[in-house]
Amino acid sequence: MSQKKFTFADAKKRIKELENRVEEAKKKAGNLILDTSDNVFTAKELKKIRLLERWAIIGPIVGIIIGLLLP
Repeated sequence: MSQKKFTFADAKKRIKELENRVEEAKKKAGNLILDTSDNVFTAKELKKIRLLERWAIIGPIVGIIIGLLLP
């Protein structure tokens, strides 16, 4: 049996496939939070957006406070 050696071209092809899978996973994860397929946000989705906006501000502040208290 002759086995094909794994070449640089094979590695590049595999990397490209994995990058595509990561992009698809990111899209799926984003769609679980918000359904952007119709470009219309429901009241429930708007609440999630407001929560994410608040967390974008509160999260780093909480992280800094915890970082100062733990040492």
